Amino acid sequence: QVGDRFDVARGNDCRTIHYLIDIICTTCNDFIIWPKGSNLINVANSFNTLRVNNFPNVIGAIDGCHIQITVPLNKRKDYTNRKMFQSIVLLAVCKSNLEITYVFAGWPGSSHDACVYRNSSLGKCLIVDDCNLFPSEYHILAFPLSKRLFTPYRQRKILTPTQGIYNKRLSSTRVVIEQAFGLLLGRFRRLKSVCMKNVDNISKAVTACCILHNIALQNDDYTWVPIDSNPDATQNEFVNDGINQQDN
Repeated sequence: QVGDRFDVARGNDCRTIHYLIDIICTTCNDFIIWPKGSNLINVANSFNTLRVNNFPNVIGAIDGCHIQITVPLNKRKDYTNRKMFQSIVLLAVCKSNLEITYVFAGWPGSSHDACVYRNSSLGKCLIVDDCNLFPSEYHILAFPLSKRLFTPYRQRKILTPTQGIYNKRLSSTRVVIEQAFGLLLGRFRRLKSVCMKNVDNISKAVTACCILHNIALQNDDYTWVPIDSNPDATQNEFVNDGINQQDN
C-alpha cells in the first residue's frame, strides 16, 4: 500500500521503511527518557496536580498492551494470548501528560505479565530494589505489587473505607497509561495489526511509534483519530493479575 501510494517498487519501500525505523530507534534515549533528579520531582508534582485527590508521589503508571501480529504456524502457540490472537506485548510507563518514559516491546503474547515484567530491564532493576532508578519515597502504579509498585485491592470482599479511597485514588491516577495507549493506537493505526513477519522488526517498529508519540506530544500535537482502544487487547489483565497480591 505504501509503495502504491508513492509509486515505489515493493522491495524498495520495505527497505526504506526498515531504514527509517532503524534511524528513529537510534534516537530512543533522546526522546524516551526515565525521569531523574529535578525532572523526577517535576513528574511527581505533575501527577499530584493532575486532579483532586490523586495518589501521592507517583512518577509513572505502568501497563501492558497486546499488539496483534502475524506469525508462522509453527510459532503461533508461543504468541497466542488469552484472547486467542497472536500478539507481542508492549510494556510501557508514562507520565501524567501521556509521554512514555519506558518501553519494552516484543515479548510473546502467551507470556504471563509477570514474566514480561521480570524480563524487562525495568523489572530486573526493581526486583533487586535498585535505588538508582528513583528514591524510595516515590513509586509506580500499578503492577506487580512490590516496595516500588502499588496495586489496587481486589474487590473480592467488602473493602474498608480506607481501602476504597486507596483504590479510587490509585485508579484515577493510573488511568493515564490507558489514555497513552489509546492515543498511541489512535495516531498509529497500523499498530492495530502489524503485518511484518520478523518479530525483531515488529518490536523496533512499535518502539519507533512510541518515540514519534513522544515527539508529537513534546510539540503539543494531541491530534489523533478516536478509535476503540484495541478491543482485543488485554491491558487490564496486567493490573488485575497484580491486585490479588495486595492482601498478602
